Amino acid sequence: MKIAIDARSLEGDKTGVGRYLENILKVWKGREDCSFILYFKDEIPKRDFLSGKNFELKRLENPLFRSSNFFFQHFLLPYSLKKDKADFFFSPFYLRPFICPVRSAITLHDISYEAHPEWFDKKSQFILKMLSKMSARKADVIFTVSDYSKGEIMKYYGTAADKIVVTPLAPDGSFYFEEDTQKNEITKNKYGLSKFILCVGTMFTRRHTEEIIEAFEKYSADNDGYQLCLVGKNKTFPTVDIEKMIDGVNVRFKEKKIVHIDSVSEGELMTLYSCCYAVIYLSDYEGFGLPVVEVQFFRKPVITSRNTSLIEVGGESVEFVSKNEIEDILRGLKKVLNDQIYYNYLVAKGEDNIRRFGWKSCADRTLSAISKLKKV
Repeated sequence: MKIAIDARSLEGDKTGVGRYLENILKVWKGREDCSFILYFKDEIPKRDFLSGKNFELKRLENPLFRSSNFFFQHFLLPYSLKKDKADFFFSPFYLRPFICPVRSAITLHDISYEAHPEWFDKKSQFILKMLSKMSARKADVIFTVSDYSKGEIMKYYGTAADKIVVTPLAPDGSFYFEEDTQKNEITKNKYGLSKFILCVGTMFTRRHTEEIIEAFEKYSADNDGYQLCLVGKNKTFPTVDIEKMIDGVNVRFKEKKIVHIDSVSEGELMTLYSCCYAVIYLSDYEGFGLPVVEVQFFRKPVITSRNTSLIEVGGESVEFVSKNEIEDILRGLKKVLNDQIYYNYLVAKGEDNIRRFGWKSCADRTLSAISKLKKV
């Protein structure tokens, strides 16, 4: 069976979709029952996991000499699928070509743009709401990352349950835990960190960065010794001046209480996970909530929101914030940071929790669903 994949997410800086596809491909590498054509737009990345004998890597040249995602997706991909005699097309992102000459599958990681369009600008609303809905209707199977997201797809798109396959995510396969080492100290010194609470993820409005900052400031007024490290670009809409808030806290405490880093390398992310004291990850809407299980891999407790997929992913292993409001966030911080027995309990429960998630299971379920469609 020859499966073609839109592999653009592997180009450039690693994104969430890129990490998802990479971990699946690592499992599929070397399989003898399937071959894979990976289509790239601008460049073919030099990555070890792409060296599998069952992988064929192709960069689709744009005859118009322009780097156009639209032209790549709706013209170059369909032409190449037919030319290369692919049996099936898989898109790890929300979209597929308007006209696809073979059976196809897409992954919908969440559909927050349907549930909360007010969080997105007009351009994003058009691309996600209109085009992904069209792709979902035309695809032969839809993969998603949680039972919660499956329910949302059924609710907003009217999709039949048997068309949706749930393939939960897992901590990145390249992760490894390091005790305090010289490398860890170098990274902490680079960003001016000592003992800190970590908050990872793009700063969308739904993730309540403002409330986290305000709750942390209140906590720090009575509890000394912690910093808050925020990792992620500010994509709030309407835009909130997060830097101004951080500067205000640091001025009031006359020290670097809050550190903001736009992005870090994969190695630095592992260091921050290894060295942090706890992680806080709040959201009004998530399709999965990967940082919850990522930090549990590093044996650290998690404070997260009691809603959407986060209930499913966190189970009984996290400290839930019932309302993403300052006082409830403050309560969660005090409970986790001021009670060592409860802290250790969450660490142990987290180690049990992540055993439910694995990339082999995700990749095997994905390929099994595709193979069944090929036989129909």
